[in-house]
Amino acid sequence: MKQRTFGWVQNPASTDKLKDVVSLFENTSPFCKRMLEERIPTLKRLGLLHDDDEWAEYSRLLSSGAKRISYSALKGKGCGGGSRSEAKCSGIVQAAIDAQKTITTTVDGAATKIKKPYTDDWTADGYLRWAVSIGFLDYSYSDDTCGLTASGSKFVNARGEETDTILGEAYLSYPPACRVLGLLRDGEVWTKFEIGRQLGFADEAGFTSYPQNIWVSTYDQMPEMREELRQNCEGSADKYARMICSWLEKIKWVRCVAKEVTVEMGGRQYCATVESAFAITAEGLKQLKRTTGTSSSRRTAKIVYIDMLASKVKSRDYIRLRRANIIKYVNGSTPKTLRQIAKHLEGLGFSESEVTIADDLDGLERIGLNVPKTNGGYCITDEIRCLEIPRRKETDSKDELARLKDIVRERLKHVNHKFLSLLDLSVDGQRDRDFELQTVDLLTSELGLSGRHLGGSRKPDGIVYNGRDGLIIDTKAYSKGYALPRSQVDEMVRYLQENKERDESRNPNRWWEAFGAGVTDFRFSFVSSGFTGQYVQRLLEIEASTGVRGAVITAEQLLYVAEKVKSEALDTESFFELFECNREVEVSV
Repeated sequence: MKQRTFGWVQNPASTDKLKDVVSLFENTSPFCKRMLEERIPTLKRLGLLHDDDEWAEYSRLLSSGAKRISYSALKGKGCGGGSRSEAKCSGIVQAAIDAQKTITTTVDGAATKIKKPYTDDWTADGYLRWAVSIGFLDYSYSDDTCGLTASGSKFVNARGEETDTILGEAYLSYPPACRVLGLLRDGEVWTKFEIGRQLGFADEAGFTSYPQNIWVSTYDQMPEMREELRQNCEGSADKYARMICSWLEKIKWVRCVAKEVTVEMGGRQYCATVESAFAITAEGLKQLKRTTGTSSSRRTAKIVYIDMLASKVKSRDYIRLRRANIIKYVNGSTPKTLRQIAKHLEGLGFSESEVTIADDLDGLERIGLNVPKTNGGYCITDEIRCLEIPRRKETDSKDELARLKDIVRERLKHVNHKFLSLLDLSVDGQRDRDFELQTVDLLTSELGLSGRHLGGSRKPDGIVYNGRDGLIIDTKAYSKGYALPRSQVDEMVRYLQENKERDESRNPNRWWEAFGAGVTDFRFSFVSSGFTGQYVQRLLEIEASTGVRGAVITAEQLLYVAEKVKSEALDTESFFELFECNREVEVSV
């Protein structure tokens, strides 16, 4: 069974380009004719096709009106080990979409800059996933092909307002769009961060949301960061939220409005305008009723491919299968208790706690399914389409990280389980900034500490403080544990000395100003998945150089510490004192 990523789309926004992609499956459509008569011949003349023989077959498929086309032929290849900008066109959908950038190619024997007349495989894949996820194309796992659906054919041939009507029907079948509309139901304006925080499977690193309190406080206090915050600071779930809202805005179900946001941290208020904020319209509210059964119109069935049931987790196949089987078992009008679901899963070879199952059900609601809870249990009241559940393989099992996450999940009675994603992030060296952000978010939003994500050149990753107590944080995402090399010791020594001297000539960015004026007692901490080597000796060296004591702590233990504080088993002052031990912090929960 091929691995695809249907259900979650971040990049594509143009419905005109979406229509062009879907039109490739109707050889009588104007765009398909233009592909065969203009676009492909132009790419060939300019020497931009990856393989002429391969493209001869692609042209034959389009001209013959092939009912199904392989996904790989549609998406094309990536750049391999080369440059993405220099990769030639290797897929049908790539050839259907112009890129925004220019390239240099040979025209009449001379090097000439032209607008790139094809896109890359990542963008092509985005448009394909969009078309499949909302039901204009269907996908077959058995042979990895796509074909045109009846609604897709209507979309290709629609004109004017009819296009918006068909798009609306499609979005009602797309669970995340229904989730967004449901969040906006009360008429309040929600920012992309507020929507993103409530979208997707909360305990997975694939659905991160940039903490709005940190975004607003940084925007208010650091004018030099504002452009970066506007352009580049959002999590994966925030991107999904923004993209879905842009689709719904085009059919007038949602309107985009700027929102003034005020947050309080450490007894201070911070204000900022978030431009990506959204409200539901009267038409959107009317259409939303069709997803909940409160309309006289027949409820629209929802498209759920198994791929959308887990994202960036190592045990992805296992978790997708578990969640798919939960959907199948509770789909209907008869509620099932957590115990019944656990017993059913056990019969299928899944040994799961009721806490894990409850988190899965919460996640299914957060992706846009109707999961009403009654005294009798849970049920999913939607009609579900496209959910194929493959036979479980021996390799479809939990890895060590998934098992650890379930252990921690059982112990977190008060801390939001969204922070279980810290366990994933702590081992992923490609997600450094997300690890920094979620660490600071845990300590500020869950424990009520004041703090700020810093990061970047010549700054710690973050700081938190309360009253006179302050903590400098350096996060390190390593899958096999962190050895605390001497270079990092030197860097922390520099931060501590800069914080003590507070001399702008030493560091013009004045990062220490993020601490409140009354903070006088400082500690430091390194946070990672685990620690190896002579890290205790390194901590002692930092104290010898600066007079400041610190600690190291794993993401797992940081969650336990947060649990103790939030459950009031540990007070805030004692929280800071934990980081004076010059060793690894360990607590029992």
